[in-house]
Amino acid sequence: MVAFWRLAVLTCAVAAVALSPPGSPAGAAAVQFAALRQPAFFQAAADKAAEDAAQLTDRGDLEGARKVLDQALKQYPRSAALHKVAASLEFNAGRFDAMRKELLLASQCDPNDSETYLNLALLELSQGQYSHAMPPLKDYIRLKPADARGHLLLGRAYLNRNLTLEAVPEIRKALALDPQLPMAHHDLGLAQMNLGRSEEALEEFRKEIEVNPSFAGSYLRAGTIELEHDRVSEAEEFLRQATARDPSGANAHFELAQCYLREHQPDAAEGEYRQAIALDEKLIRAHYGLGQALLALGKKEEARKEFQLYAELLARRRKSQSGISAAHE
Repeated sequence: MVAFWRLAVLTCAVAAVALSPPGSPAGAAAVQFAALRQPAFFQAAADKAAEDAAQLTDRGDLEGARKVLDQALKQYPRSAALHKVAASLEFNAGRFDAMRKELLLASQCDPNDSETYLNLALLELSQGQYSHAMPPLKDYIRLKPADARGHLLLGRAYLNRNLTLEAVPEIRKALALDPQLPMAHHDLGLAQMNLGRSEEALEEFRKEIEVNPSFAGSYLRAGTIELEHDRVSEAEEFLRQATARDPSGANAHFELAQCYLREHQPDAAEGEYRQAIALDEKLIRAHYGLGQALLALGKKEEARKEFQLYAELLARRRKSQSGISAAHE
């Protein structure tokens, strides 16, 4: 079956779905009653149909898979396997609301299938629906308490809802189960930052770098903390590593420029500020930093233009934000 639980960022609304009532035709009712009398036989038939549909989906024959599923679901509407393949089909077709419906149906048909809860939670997380991800994650953990991923994902859902105190024990459980779990130390570092514990956060980011050295975010956050504590040379090293691993990260270029400015290297700072602005035009504080670098280089007119642009962009943003606030009053 297609591993459809590895999701990218999706967009769809939250839907509460109940099982559809049985069909009314007498023939369909007869099949359903027979299924109750011979559950093993009909379970095998439903599983075979699910396998056939999954193979068609993997081959890219979505129309053929849909026909097989539609026919099979008329006969076996309470087959979790069929609803899971249907969810995979909806994912491949880009119908994520329908995917959620099929996963919910699958979980109702088989409440002890942990994979369904994980897939549903990942769908919600990928859409930023963190509160809706929590119930299926708790169900997943209930069925798979020793799986570190479930605890980490639940901790991440809590973090994104600003429930830091609830997040910390879940992330610590994940690390107790798997000390090498990628992103666990990083997320615990974020939690420590939320709690105002910058040195503890720094230690977690260092640990994440040890187990997951390719992830640029840990270097960025470690460098930012070092810079906040005026440990500029340490900050510069982390931030150089961040930009090397992710050259498209505007914030890393900005923070590295801040280091260069403090180290009286305005030429290097100018280049990093310009790179940050090129990568993210909304990073308006980079214009102010660029103005400072240009001023240090004696380019007074260019600096004046950057300071002016910074003031204009900042005023525009504040006006836009006040308009949004007024609209919601």
